[in-house]
Amino acid sequence: MTKFKIPALLCSLTLFLSSCFTDRGPHTNLYGPALYKNDISYLPKPLSSDSLHHASYISLSTTSTNGTDPDNSNDQLTRGEINFGQGFTGKGFNIAYSVFGTAGSYDNMTNLVTNDSHYFNSKFFGAFGGRFSANTFITSGRVDIRIIGFEMAYSHEFGGYATYRKSVTDTANFYTNNRTDLVTLGGTSEVIWHSHDPKIQFGFRVFIGYTLGDNSYRNNGVTSPDSYDPFTQNNSQSYIAQHSSLAYFMQIHQYFFVAEVNGAGGQLRLGLRF
Repeated sequence: MTKFKIPALLCSLTLFLSSCFTDRGPHTNLYGPALYKNDISYLPKPLSSDSLHHASYISLSTTSTNGTDPDNSNDQLTRGEINFGQGFTGKGFNIAYSVFGTAGSYDNMTNLVTNDSHYFNSKFFGAFGGRFSANTFITSGRVDIRIIGFEMAYSHEFGGYATYRKSVTDTANFYTNNRTDLVTLGGTSEVIWHSHDPKIQFGFRVFIGYTLGDNSYRNNGVTSPDSYDPFTQNNSQSYIAQHSSLAYFMQIHQYFFVAEVNGAGGQLRLGLRF
């Protein structure tokens, strides 16, 4: 009998310890704007060696990112975007601007279960806005080194996901940021060059910036205790607002491709220069 009692005792102890570690009470649900950390997008500009120093660009992109904060990191945001912009190159400087429209869905993958009164499978969101970029550069052979640059983006969100955030803002265990307007700005550094054929170009750009305004999550005016960076122990406002991205650009004659990664996920974009 002893041979059977020992395994049974070990199984009972394992189940008891498992229940102790997994039962942590209600889970905090954090929901913020759909374009947090995902509103900046690379703006192409002509090289100084191009025969034309003014160009228009139109592109389509697809984006897949994680949830808007650490407690919802398995949630998924997917969207498509159309972007139209223009770029100008002068003596030692570049500028570009664009307007865009985007639409997608916020898919619940983490906290909410079907018997939760606030459960949802997917919520639609859309947004429109504009972007601006400017930089100085120096030229070395085939290379433009865009040492110091500035970028900013403005977006306005609408749709079911924005409405949902407002509807649960005073619900227990739900902390939301109900902003629908975002302004992000920051600095850039970029290197771009062409091959033996001047119409075949490649580039890399780094962006580091900040989203302005109140970026904390609140429930009935109380800031969430969970929305902080566990590594730096920064509060929710400074953690969420920080924004960085790395972009790769390639142009082959009049077609171009952009791959961009940021703190939330990544973006792929195909476009036409004319």
